[in-house]
Order: sequence, then structure tokens, then C-alpha cells
Amino acid sequence: MNEETETEKDFLQIKAIRTSSNAFVMKLAEGDIIIALDGLIVNKSYDDLTKELNEIEDKKILTLYRDGVFFNTFVYGSLGVICESINSNTIPDLKKLDPNDYFNQDDFYFQFEVYKKPRKTAILLNTFPTILASLAPPLWMLQNRLWTFLCISLVFYWFLLMISPWLFFIGWILKSWHVGNSQIDILRFFYRLHNYRLSLSFCATNEKEAQETARRFDDKVDFYYSYLEPVALED
Repeated sequence: MNEETETEKDFLQIKAIRTSSNAFVMKLAEGDIIIALDGLIVNKSYDDLTKELNEIEDKKILTLYRDGVFFNTFVYGSLGVICESINSNTIPDLKKLDPNDYFNQDDFYFQFEVYKKPRKTAILLNTFPTILASLAPPLWMLQNRLWTFLCISLVFYWFLLMISPWLFFIGWILKSWHVGNSQIDILRFFYRLHNYRLSLSFCATNEKEAQETARRFDDKVDFYYSYLEPVALED
């Protein structure tokens, strides 16, 4: 009896996603299975889950299962999806599930986004702001390969310096404030400008773990400053 309780569970599987809903923005997909919320298995109806999500005052972490991969993502409110119940017996990976294998309450999680372009190295974006963007915008642009933005900014700084050192100082402060506050939106804009498309969004404790998660979704994905083994070339 205990064994049956441990191995048989009902989960919620996403069947449809409303356009412009939270789930749409979070890059969830039809077929994703909702496993746990902050490490606690979701064993309730979707209406009850929606009510709980709507009462969230701070972000929580949702654990999901997709195509053999468990992953986490931040959730801030109701998902805006249509779900149906699915039994763990239909998916072997869910029979002996322990959410603590994929989520640790004591860890600090970052939200990562994966941008991909055909036949190009993918880009992994940590959406947690960095202090470098506020202190030294040109170095931040160099680090993120924003060559056009870097060139324009250097010309801007040079003109200000030629006019007045004080004007240069004021321009540097204003530029630092703008870049520091808008850095994630700036990066997203440049990626889309160069035809990179957002393909994945999930939580991880560090960049290495994020790259490993992305590789589990796509065994051909590779990144700049990669922690992973090189992608196996096809014969």
C-alpha cells in the first residue's frame, strides 16, 4: 500500500497556453508537466494551483518535466494555461520522483534565457543584473560582444571629452545609470536584432548548471565560454 502511494501520483500537464500569458512569457510548452512548487509536489487541481499562484507575494520556483528533463523556473502569478490530470504510471521518470533531487530550498537561483540562431553558437543570458554595467559600461559591452553599441558609446564619450571633461563626467554617470538599469532589456534587444530567438527559460544555481540543463534539452547546443564537452560532430 505504501509502495503504491509512493509510485502513483497525479500531476498537471499543460495542454494549451494562452498568448501573452505568464506561461507564454516563461517559454513553457504544451506537454510540460507541473511537478512541484518550491520543492512541494503539486497534488491539487489547476484551479487550486491558480488560486495559490495568484496569492504569491514574492517569486517562487516551479519544477516541471519536459521530454525527459526536469527543470525549474521562477513563477510570479497564475500561468494562464489549460491543464489536464496525468498519472505518474504513464511516465516512468515520475514513478519514484523526489523533487528535492531537482530543487534545494537553501540554494540561490538565477533565471537564465537561451537564445539560438541556426548554425551559430547559442547565447546564455543570466537575467540577474551585473554591477559592471553600472560602473564601466564599455567593459560590460565588450564582455557581451555588443560591438555596435560599444562603438557608438566610445564615439559619444570622445565627443563629450573633446567638449569638456566635466561634460564627459556627467555623460559617463548618465550612461552608467541608463545601462545599469536597462542592461537586460538592452541585451535582449541586440540578440533579437541579430536574429537570435529565445528558445528556453529556466532557473539554475550557476552558469555551468544552466549550460548542462540546456544541453539536456538540445545535445547540439554550444555556448561562448562553455563548460561543456564539445558538441559531437555528425559523420
